[in-house]
Amino acid sequence: MKWTKWLLATLMVLVAVQGVATAREGAKPYQILNRLRLEWDDNIYQEKDDPTDSWKIIKEVEFRVNLNLRDQTFISLRYRPSLAYTADREPDKTDFNHDVDLVINQEFTPRVTLSVVDTFRRGELPELENKGVQIREEDDFIYNSLNGTLGYQFRPQTRLEVAGRYILLRYDEDIVADTEDYDLYVGGITLRHQFIPETVVLLDLRMEGVEYEGPDRGSKRLFVGGGVEQVFSPNFLGSARGGYQGKEFNEEALGDTSSPYGDISLTFLPSPATRITAGAGYSMFEADVYPFANQDRTLGFVSIAYDVTARISAYLTGSYSQGDYSADQSVDPTLVTDGDEDTLLVSARLTYQINRINWVEAGWQYTDFSSNIKNAAGDKYRVSYDRNRISIGWKIQL
Repeated sequence: MKWTKWLLATLMVLVAVQGVATAREGAKPYQILNRLRLEWDDNIYQEKDDPTDSWKIIKEVEFRVNLNLRDQTFISLRYRPSLAYTADREPDKTDFNHDVDLVINQEFTPRVTLSVVDTFRRGELPELENKGVQIREEDDFIYNSLNGTLGYQFRPQTRLEVAGRYILLRYDEDIVADTEDYDLYVGGITLRHQFIPETVVLLDLRMEGVEYEGPDRGSKRLFVGGGVEQVFSPNFLGSARGGYQGKEFNEEALGDTSSPYGDISLTFLPSPATRITAGAGYSMFEADVYPFANQDRTLGFVSIAYDVTARISAYLTGSYSQGDYSADQSVDPTLVTDGDEDTLLVSARLTYQINRINWVEAGWQYTDFSSNIKNAAGDKYRVSYDRNRISIGWKIQL
């Protein structure tokens, strides 16, 4: 409801003002980041032809709590409510979103550790990719990812990790939820052995299961593989993983399939002021396009951070992903044809630190989404579009 959004927005402003007063008094019972951004969006409805542009005002407050208990327990909690007002969007001009991130690290003994990470997102009219979470449907949603890893160091160079993950995605609208809501379950074991100080070798065994609402697009996957983590030099790090995966569909008519998988990432620090990260990967993946039950996904990314001066920093990131879909792996092959979808995301950001707690920021984001999947009539199944967003903003850390 609109009155609820504005009430919460008012509370965000009041808390931020209180934080400023508290900071001036020298007391910091909690840490607050307060952001205000003005943005121009050239395609607010994500359309291919005759896009609509608009100015937006985005207000975000981030609350952080970090606790260290007896040097054995670390707890980190971040809550980021944000309100966006889009001047020329009808009928609803406001979006109120919630992001919650929780990290718990527990050391039971020097050999036994536990890590728990939970990511929660509540979004309205979401972006194609929202802080690492891909959401394709234009509908309010809830996303939660819970990860847990239990580690046991049974030798100085050898460590065993048992990990689990549970992901859920829920849309508000019944017509979307009936085909797109899903639950993902993951369990696996990783054996890590350090042969020499610069090299760690991994062995992986992992199982996944995904269940969808409505028509049964669910499946079970088994991964068997390994990897290596290598320190080439103090300024150059790399890792690679790969193996083979088999997938069994819940729908008997779809049978099963198998494929190799792999990913690689590199981190390069050419100077104290420059950080470069790049990577690529290929794998079968859960399908986020109805009525498909599978996609073969290829992706690549690069990220560059550069400290121009002690006060000025520049960031450039880019990612590309392609999902290949086959009508033979669809619960209703009469609805669609074979095809692929490509997504290119590019962003650039420049920050200037005015003083110890104040920054000004300028940014640009570009999205290019292209779908070549067609329906039985030969029409594009989903709308392709591109989108530019340019913003300026202010951030204060309390």
